[in-house]
Amino acid sequence: MNQVAAETRGNEARAVDLSRLFDPRAIAVVGATESSRAVGGQPMHYLTTYGYAGEVFPVNPNRETVLGRKCYPSLADIPSGCDVVLIAVAARLVPDVIRQAGAKGIPFAVILSSGFREAGDEGKAIEAELITAIKETGIRAVGPNCMGVLNIPKKVHNGFGQGFGVKDYSTGPVAMATQSGGYGFTLVRNASRAGTGFNYIASVGNSVDLNVLDFIDYFLDCDDVKVVTAFIEGVSDGRRLLELGRKALERNKPILVWKAGNTAAGQKAAASHTASLASSYALYQAAFRHGGYVEVDDYEDLVDLAKAFLAGTLPRGDRVGLVSGSGGAGVIASDRFMQAGLQLPEFSATTKAALRDMLPPLAGTGNPVDISGQNTKDGKSLSNAAAEAVLADENIDMVMVRSGQTTGSVEAAQSIIDIARAADKPVLVATVAEDHLPAKALFDAAGLPWFLTVGRAATAARALADFSMRQQKWAVRPRTIQRAFPRPELSFPAGETFLSERASRDVLAQYGIPLVRQEFVPANAVDRLNLQSLTFPVVVKVNSPDIPHKSEAGAIRVNLTTPEGVRSAAREVIAAARNYDPGARVDGVLVQEMAKGTELLLGAADDACFGPIVLFGLGGIFAEVMADVVYRFAPFDRLSAQDMLAEIKGARLLQGYRGQAVADLDALADIAVRLGWLMSDYRDAIESIDINPIFVNGSTILAADALIALKGRG
Repeated sequence: MNQVAAETRGNEARAVDLSRLFDPRAIAVVGATESSRAVGGQPMHYLTTYGYAGEVFPVNPNRETVLGRKCYPSLADIPSGCDVVLIAVAARLVPDVIRQAGAKGIPFAVILSSGFREAGDEGKAIEAELITAIKETGIRAVGPNCMGVLNIPKKVHNGFGQGFGVKDYSTGPVAMATQSGGYGFTLVRNASRAGTGFNYIASVGNSVDLNVLDFIDYFLDCDDVKVVTAFIEGVSDGRRLLELGRKALERNKPILVWKAGNTAAGQKAAASHTASLASSYALYQAAFRHGGYVEVDDYEDLVDLAKAFLAGTLPRGDRVGLVSGSGGAGVIASDRFMQAGLQLPEFSATTKAALRDMLPPLAGTGNPVDISGQNTKDGKSLSNAAAEAVLADENIDMVMVRSGQTTGSVEAAQSIIDIARAADKPVLVATVAEDHLPAKALFDAAGLPWFLTVGRAATAARALADFSMRQQKWAVRPRTIQRAFPRPELSFPAGETFLSERASRDVLAQYGIPLVRQEFVPANAVDRLNLQSLTFPVVVKVNSPDIPHKSEAGAIRVNLTTPEGVRSAAREVIAAARNYDPGARVDGVLVQEMAKGTELLLGAADDACFGPIVLFGLGGIFAEVMADVVYRFAPFDRLSAQDMLAEIKGARLLQGYRGQAVADLDALADIAVRLGWLMSDYRDAIESIDINPIFVNGSTILAADALIALKGRG
């Protein structure tokens, strides 16, 4: 194993060598007992009977021996050279055990004990003392409230529970980091039964020190890990989650992630379970989609995708060639692959000619290929021959074969294995029936991914294509973000909750964000207002830092076409604002030209987990109804902004839909970049920025409404 991973403690990245945690020379078990039902007894049984080659030192002042081994009264009494202490005593005793371990020079602790912050105020106080002890000693700790860590090849069963009691796990180049020990080990057990082998598993519990991201980071550097899996309820460092996604692309190691706690009820359960931080699931999804993560939501996905990635060949794109044993099966396969967002392009003329030469007259030579039920020709599998021809097509990135003749005999199965080995494109096989066991065994031995349904094959194909295309895009992206304009120097009023719209517009203007033309009219000058500089129709809004949502207060009037109408509207909105909030500071009104075009939404915020973010989507009345928004993590470059603009479902509205002007996407991307820099530059002062709507009409882009919320609340 490569020995170094990175982790974040506070704001400083530090290197962590976790090799001794997973491959310790000796292990001490504090709270050791002979009971196979006790938390301190189970690891003693596993470590002494499953084949662990190192020393095991039971520690319990009330016993002289445990399972025939000398038992020590305290950690101070054990021999030197111990790398890991397993702690299975009452929570109140754990901080002192950590201090003893530090004095003994033990580098790692795995705290199996529960009863910390997940158990209420008393547990929170004990956990605070535990954190102090960890910092004082410098020991690196897993847990508390965790099930432990497992090195399957080395028989290091450093934990408790049914997952650690499995003696015959399948081994293989997969690792699991999980915030739910019980469910994580259930996933691993099910995957192992299905033939997916694991080398390492880590249950992180409350993560007062080492956390799930530390283990993901470490596994990405392990030479004997090709696929990382993770069960995550929440993380405290979203930026590190992002960085690990990029590292996964660079290492060519996908992270199969199951994110739980995505609903309000799920987030509440996660908080009570491990006290994980909650952040919007949409932000997690955005992080996953822009790195080497592949989301899964059941163990079948985990097994299927692990098999697909372990095959070792990635497609260049998302163009799939399908080969089917019958017309109906081909139709179903087409539906499933198209529903997965994959392309089924026409074959080249050369490929079609080759297919016509080998297939019977009634066979279909389109995509999907339909071999019309004829199994063999000249003693060779027709479906396999067709797959080989399709693999050679330059318009195809991968091939899926669904044919009983491919899976129904050992000879045909070996043939498709040989074809796949010779190809530089992925080959996926969907079986026809469960009873084709000889073929499946051959596929498993050869590492050829097979699936029980074409739908599951389509899911795997989508995952392979996404990972590969993200990898290709990341390879040519600059590693640093260069700003194209100097940082404006701004100041913000102390103790305010919101800026008025006028003040919000001034901030946006400093960052070069274009705004609709307006005039500010003081409250005492409404009857004398002069609008010669504006073009009708106009909008009249109250300007007040105490009334951020003018529509709720009835303090806005639209589509005004005469000066007298504007004066009347100004008086009305001031009166409405004072009636809505008699204590509100109302310094005047804003008179703004009405813009035309597609209404969009741009926003920004400082998320507690992910830091500065920018969101983009359909605006105006569609913002809440359609909820068509995408996210970026600021700051970001123009290429990333352009990708963001193309990701919303309503992107066609910007491309000249039904005679509308084609939007200047470069200019819109530049505005998004500038908003990202504003949020990044002043995240200590700004809580959120809302530009809704921003109008896009060809090359004319104008922000029509602006609201900045501040952190310095009074």
